Amino acid sequence: MFTETRPSYNPYEISRESHEILESLSSVVLSPASGDFFQTRVFRLAHVFHLSTVWIAEWKKETSQFQTHALVHLGELSAPKSYNGKIAPCSEVIESKSFFHTISLEDRYPGFESVLSVKGSHYLGYPLKSRSGEIIGVIAILNRKPIPHIDRVIRILELLSVRTAQELERRKSDTYISHAIESVYALSHSLKEIHRLTTSHFESIEDLFSGYLKTGLQLFHFPLGIISQTNQDKYKILKVEGDSKGIKKGDSFRIVDTFFSKANQTKKTVFYEDIFSSEENLQKTPFFKEYGLVKSIEVPILIDGKVEGSIGFFSEEVGGIPIENHFIEVIEVMSRSIAYEIEKREAAEELKKIKLHQDGDYYLTSLLVKPLGGTTIESSNVKIEFLTKQKKEFSFQGKQGEIGGDLSVAHTILLREKKHTVFINADAMGKSLQGAAGALVLGAVFRSIIERTKNREEYQIKYPEQWLREVFDELNKTFESFDYTMLVSLILGLVEDESGLLYFVNAEHPHIILYRDGIASFIKTKYSYLKIGATLPQERFAINIFQLQKGDVLFGGSDGKDDILVHGACSGEHFLNTDEKLFLEHVRRREGNLSGIVRSIQQTGELTDDLSLFRLEYNPESETEEKTASTQDGLEQITKFKQEIRKGNLIAAQTLLESAYELNDRNLEVLQSLVKFRITNKEYEQAVKYGEEYLSLKADSNHILLSLSFAYQKLGKINKAIEYSERLILREPQHLKNTTHLAVLYGKKGDFEKAKEFLNFAIESTNDKEQLEKLEKYLSRIEHVHAKQKSKYQLE
Repeated sequence: MFTETRPSYNPYEISRESHEILESLSSVVLSPASGDFFQTRVFRLAHVFHLSTVWIAEWKKETSQFQTHALVHLGELSAPKSYNGKIAPCSEVIESKSFFHTISLEDRYPGFESVLSVKGSHYLGYPLKSRSGEIIGVIAILNRKPIPHIDRVIRILELLSVRTAQELERRKSDTYISHAIESVYALSHSLKEIHRLTTSHFESIEDLFSGYLKTGLQLFHFPLGIISQTNQDKYKILKVEGDSKGIKKGDSFRIVDTFFSKANQTKKTVFYEDIFSSEENLQKTPFFKEYGLVKSIEVPILIDGKVEGSIGFFSEEVGGIPIENHFIEVIEVMSRSIAYEIEKREAAEELKKIKLHQDGDYYLTSLLVKPLGGTTIESSNVKIEFLTKQKKEFSFQGKQGEIGGDLSVAHTILLREKKHTVFINADAMGKSLQGAAGALVLGAVFRSIIERTKNREEYQIKYPEQWLREVFDELNKTFESFDYTMLVSLILGLVEDESGLLYFVNAEHPHIILYRDGIASFIKTKYSYLKIGATLPQERFAINIFQLQKGDVLFGGSDGKDDILVHGACSGEHFLNTDEKLFLEHVRRREGNLSGIVRSIQQTGELTDDLSLFRLEYNPESETEEKTASTQDGLEQITKFKQEIRKGNLIAAQTLLESAYELNDRNLEVLQSLVKFRITNKEYEQAVKYGEEYLSLKADSNHILLSLSFAYQKLGKINKAIEYSERLILREPQHLKNTTHLAVLYGKKGDFEKAKEFLNFAIESTNDKEQLEKLEKYLSRIEHVHAKQKSKYQLE
């Protein structure tokens, strides 16, 4: 059996007093309809529970301080107060993250009552937590007597804390936003003032210092501003503005006796809201002892990474406007601006000294470069003109000059007993001295090559293709030694004076232009390279050839002829020309006149770079032209020769060819037919004779080069055969038949490394399976012979 036990009172009976308490409690928990949220809460808590003192305080973690938002004592509202968390029982709430209750407050926190100017020994504090769980404040009670209904009060505080914490977070956000807006306005105003300073003209550096300090005093409400200079361990006053406190310009201190010691070491901004809170014993310095300064901010003035001084603001009073981030940033901008102005003024003075030396360097360099350029050709068939206008102009001791990286050179040389006109149009990388240095090196090296060629037979017996390759290689290796700090774009050309055959190499330079019959067009550049001094991307070097006709004119130049700042006729805007065909129009419009072309360029727009142009005209004498022309003489015999060949009458065909040759020994078709016929009949000596005659008239025939190489091979003249085959491979590196032929020649010579090199190149260049099989078999045979030869040498 269970016995029901009933309480001795009716739990459903509620006294009138209890009913009033519950109504009051509900009004405490619910948000107030009007009035300050925090004040209403503390008033109602104090009233409902008959408490002496109730307050709501915000916890400021960074300073370990509590700041009251509402405090009621004995029914009266008190002004907001700040108190140190270390001497307050509220710190127990922070540490425990829960409520804290004590009835012996004075024993544990003596003197706390005096902090808030209230009386009481019974304390209860409850934490206010943010949404993330961080404690941001407390609701606290201090009572003279035991807190009535303590359990009920704790429950009420628990309910009340959630809404109160939300309101505290909201107010903190509002305060932060308001403060941020104020900071933005302050920063904006400060930056306007800084802009005013940086765009102002100050007659002297002292005026500049004064302007910056006065602006800083106005912006940041400090009474004293100082700009100092540091030198080793000394701190010298350069300028003082505001209430100087007896500090004057010229005063000198040891850096350790100032507030700047730490900033001088770290090269960073240092500030003190109150030097008494510093751990650096600043109260021992003359700045405090003699002048009473307790608040400061000082920023190093850095020049080339070295502390040269400081700009600082000081006060003898703690408080006022706090030193905030935007405050620091603006003063740091001031510091950088002052450093820039100091550097600029010092640089201006130094520049006057340097400019004299620089102009002297310009003048000397221009004197060195000048004789390396220009034309010294001796030709009746080829005429060449240069025009150069360097961008950089200078004056030295009353002498006017210009300097830059463009260089144009032309000389006459003999190669295989024939006159050739060699020319360079170059653009060295860099402006002024750097470009001129490149032009000087290029000109000096090229002059040395020309002198060697003129005076040494081993250079004069080279073929044009070989000579160009060696010149290009020597120039490239010279500039490679500068490790990419000096590069040159150029056109390197060689014209055979008699035949008009042009050989040229283009190293990242604008194309050559042909002006023929009133029409200007680009000459096709089949092979081109990176600038001189850069590694060549191609596996094999190759040159370009072009056959000039009588009356042809070549034009070329640096990219300064194209990089023109053009004024738009309609828009009024300026733009940089990017159309390389514009120069063709200048040539056509001025009918190939060089000075007229320059005027046309200048009328189009403004030069933005060094400008150099060359004009090369090929105009052989009429007598030579008549000799080299293919006349009608012998054409009838050629026609009959072909008929006899088809019939198989070789003797009659030979007679007709010889007859045609006697009629015109300079007829190219006759000579070509004779070469082919003699090789077919294995008459290699005669084939060589006619082939050489053909090349003397028209040197651009690759077919004749290969035929001659084959004929010399049959005659057993392997070195001569290699020469002609090498010439062809310099013109046409992808000529598979010639590459294979050259590999065979090197194999016969016993140079197996070279033979394998060309065979591998040929193998890589073909997709023909039958041809590939033949090449691979020959390569295997070459490798076998090479291996046997090596083995033989090792045994010996």
